[in-house]
Amino acid sequence: MSNALNSFVTYLADGNIATARQVRAMFKVDNAADLVYRARNEGISVYTNRVTNSRGEKVFAYRLGNPSAQFEKYLEQGKIDRARKTLYRDAISVAM
Repeated sequence: MSNALNSFVTYLADGNIATARQVRAMFKVDNAADLVYRARNEGISVYTNRVTNSRGEKVFAYRLGNPSAQFEKYLEQGKIDRARKTLYRDAISVAM
């Protein structure tokens, strides 16, 4: 795992959530989605949620979570793409 990826996962493992802008600033990456993609490819359940920031804008935020039963089922069947899509499905709106 790269240093940025390791730091990102550690940050989320502490119970924090991070918006894409925060990820770019804190972990010195150009593309937050790419960092999340790499984490997911390492088998880490990073969820994407739609949140409302302090300015009232709807943005994406990332958090760690436990894989759903549906995710596990698709993974066991070798349906990696379908399993990955379940991580995006149920975005929720929370205030930051």
